[in-house]
Amino acid sequence: MKRSGKIKKKALQVYNDLLKKLYTMFVFFAAVLPAEAQVKQLIQIKTFDEQLQPMNNVDVSINDRDYISTGNKGTVFTELSEHELPIKTIKIKNQQFEAAAWNYSKSILEIVVRKKNYHLAQVTVKNPDEVPLANLTVTFEGKKTTTATTNAEGKLEIPLALEEKIGSASQFAVSGHEVIDLLLSDHENVLTVERIRPAPSHEEVSVASNKTDLNNPVTQEKYFEDFTLSKLDSIQSLTVFYAIFKNFAIKDLSEEVKRKVDSKFNELVAQLQDSIRNNEDVFMGRISDSSFVNEDIKNLLNQAAAENRTLKIQRTDFDEKMKIISTKLERGIVNLDAATRATLLSDLIALEKLLTENESRFYKNMGDYRQIINALKERYFDFQYLEDKLSESEARRLEEQRTFRQRLIGISVVVIAFAVLTILLFSFSNRLRKQKKDLMLANAEVKRVNENLEAIVKNRTRLLQEANRELDTFLYRASHDLRSPLCSIIGLCNIAIHLSEGEPKELVQRVAHTTNGMDKLLKKLSIISEINQPTGYSSITLLDIAENIRQKFNDVIRDENIEFDIDCPADLVFYSYPNLVEAVLTNLIENALFYSVMRDPRNACVELKASIKNDRIELCVRDNGIGVDHAIRHRLFDMFFKGHEDSKGNGLGLYIVQKSVQTLEGNVTVESEQGHYSQFVVQLPLNTIPLEEKLVGALA
Repeated sequence: MKRSGKIKKKALQVYNDLLKKLYTMFVFFAAVLPAEAQVKQLIQIKTFDEQLQPMNNVDVSINDRDYISTGNKGTVFTELSEHELPIKTIKIKNQQFEAAAWNYSKSILEIVVRKKNYHLAQVTVKNPDEVPLANLTVTFEGKKTTTATTNAEGKLEIPLALEEKIGSASQFAVSGHEVIDLLLSDHENVLTVERIRPAPSHEEVSVASNKTDLNNPVTQEKYFEDFTLSKLDSIQSLTVFYAIFKNFAIKDLSEEVKRKVDSKFNELVAQLQDSIRNNEDVFMGRISDSSFVNEDIKNLLNQAAAENRTLKIQRTDFDEKMKIISTKLERGIVNLDAATRATLLSDLIALEKLLTENESRFYKNMGDYRQIINALKERYFDFQYLEDKLSESEARRLEEQRTFRQRLIGISVVVIAFAVLTILLFSFSNRLRKQKKDLMLANAEVKRVNENLEAIVKNRTRLLQEANRELDTFLYRASHDLRSPLCSIIGLCNIAIHLSEGEPKELVQRVAHTTNGMDKLLKKLSIISEINQPTGYSSITLLDIAENIRQKFNDVIRDENIEFDIDCPADLVFYSYPNLVEAVLTNLIENALFYSVMRDPRNACVELKASIKNDRIELCVRDNGIGVDHAIRHRLFDMFFKGHEDSKGNGLGLYIVQKSVQTLEGNVTVESEQGHYSQFVVQLPLNTIPLEEKLVGALA
């Protein structure tokens, strides 16, 4: 008793230690798994063409990750980290296609793939010393005008139409550079350019209503000699400013004059900086067929902002210049003649008209731009509509899953019911066969005891034949009626296989496999019922039956690479029951194909040979399979007997062969050498007597 108590106490202690370890593991996984779940997110990727039809076998790269294929159904699952969302870039491995658009919502990434209508030409820009030039703006004049900027290696990509090619150097223009040469090759296209040396530029300077041509050396020299500080506002470039004041002694000027000179210098520097900035901010030229839509919107926004800044600067400059012009007119208008006044008035009227036209065009453009932007917002960014559409799609998907589960449960119930019915059918069939045997024994006993009671014997015989016919009819009708719902189940399973994924699909495939096996069994039962009551007595061309059987097993012969030979005269014609003859050959050839592959899958061989010997038809089916063990040869033709443990049949094939041959008044023999070959020889009458004539002769 004490020892038992110690054992229980020790077991209790072990149990408590185990509970503590399990609790510790549970706490660990509870802490780790949620953290891990926050890092990764499972998403489903779907690819569509431009008609929004599923597009399969597309290799996709998200955010420059490894390519993954969407498979035969155009969908695939993958994991993304939280920092990889929202998705920035999507690439298609096949260079003929590109991602036209994508939408990510509720862990589903939908990608629209389109075929490229262009190809990218690689161009490297170098100077005459073969040094790559970076950050250069290059304009290409082809079917479309394209502007691009070279990278750090002096390279850029130019989108061209599919049939378009780069022709000559004259198609290129490089800011601040002169194009010298273009070298085209399959490996690298090299554009050689040379920087343009800026030459001093002299602008037209207008003082009051007089104009001075600074491009003329004579007038240029006179202008510099006659220049006074009252003409300071006429200077419009740093070059002219430098040319004038390089000869001035700045230190001798008064402080007020120095301030004016410094102010003018700062103004010219600011204008130069604005000019450079405006040249750098060419945003509209970056929009093309190959650019991304988010970058296009940003370029439009930058362009609008730049134009806004330009308008502000121009308004300020315009106001200042108008004040200067007004002051000049106020001082010198009385000294102008009538013709000059008329010219000035005409120019002011033309200026007013031009400003009015610009104002009308500006407001019209702004109205059109707002209308286009509003249309884009309503068409592509109505998020409520998109969310409603996605919610509707999700609800429809859930409803389809629920319906599929209900159908699957219904199919399972039907299959179970038919399995029970099949068991009951076999049970009832065994009872009928037992009853048939009892009737035969009773009939034999009556015949032995009452040999002189022929009328009673004939009556009993007639009853027995009717019972046999009823039994065969019941077996045929039952197997035929059971096959109809089985075919429906097979059809439903095929539909369910295409609509399901994962574990449900595997379950449906198992149901389909079981149903197909049951259908094969019912087919053979229907053949057994027909053996005792054959129909369709007619002329038979044996070669046609052999070719039909070859066609029936064509998939197996092709998939397993079986050599199947038919040696049958084309004129071998006889009268018999085609269904029974075909049943004999079908079952023999099916066994031969199966066991020939089992022995040597690479050299499987089956041969069917037919000939006429001694007014009898001899059919020989031979295979190079595993052969037949001599110990089981006497049981080969028993019902439900399987000759090998790997056999996938139901043990009725050779039983049907023997019964059919007996009905046709023939015989079947077996020759075999285990591990080498098997040969079944069937001999049939050349012209089988119809069963109806036999019955008439027996009654007579």
